[in-house]
Amino acid sequence: MSVLVWLHGGSLSRTDPAMEANPDAPAIFVFDRPFLQTNSIAFARLQFMFEGAISALRGRSQTRACVGVQVEEIVKYAKELGCTAVHATQVYSPELEQTFNALEDAGLEVVVYAADRLTSYSGTVKRFSGFWRKVEREVLG
Repeated sequence: MSVLVWLHGGSLSRTDPAMEANPDAPAIFVFDRPFLQTNSIAFARLQFMFEGAISALRGRSQTRACVGVQVEEIVKYAKELGCTAVHATQVYSPELEQTFNALEDAGLEVVVYAADRLTSYSGTVKRFSGFWRKVEREVLG
């Protein structure tokens, strides 16, 4: 089984569990055009994500960072490289599950790694400031 690591917006780190588990595997990051067209994202956030992706992908022999329809780009790159599986790190997003299902429907095995937890908090997060007030002591000690 040949592996492609999918680095996504919720896992932009050189220490991403899927990246660390597959240090020699090719990797891809996709700015999802439909998501960008339907959601207002500040340029500074996009720049932060791009810089994070480039930093996380640095040092790998085969990588791709692109803009397109996320599932299509992942499937295309996997086929181009002869990969049969996509490895990614779980984050808390309903869209992520939809992407995993679409990748499986495209014939790719999906392997999901647990994300490192910053805090034991498991409630709903609506605004960062409210979340931070609840977890600040735990996170900062």
